[in-house]
Amino acid sequence: MTMKANFALLLVAITSLTIPAVRADSVGATCEFYRHGDAKHDRWGACSFSQQQGYIDIRLKNGATFNLSPRNDANQYKDGEGNKVDRTESSSDRQVFEWKSDQQKLVVEFD
Repeated sequence: MTMKANFALLLVAITSLTIPAVRADSVGATCEFYRHGDAKHDRWGACSFSQQQGYIDIRLKNGATFNLSPRNDANQYKDGEGNKVDRTESSSDRQVFEWKSDQQKLVVEFD
């Protein structure tokens, strides 16, 4: 290995040790959970929302968690049980996720 290659490897190793790990930002929000297409929400309350590299985690105050993994196209996810979830609305104020298989909907409104 050349001197330049050794120096480059050493620089990469030092940099990786000194740069802090990137963490997902978590923000406070209010969540409303609807079941079976009902117009009235089934549950609502404080929650936290975080997103990193396309993965979304939503934690309700009661401890329930929704972990959404990206699928093939934008705004398409699957939950921890493999159910398909679509993000049907996304803005700086709110996001809406819908489970098509059982007509559930989760509305996240940011504080």
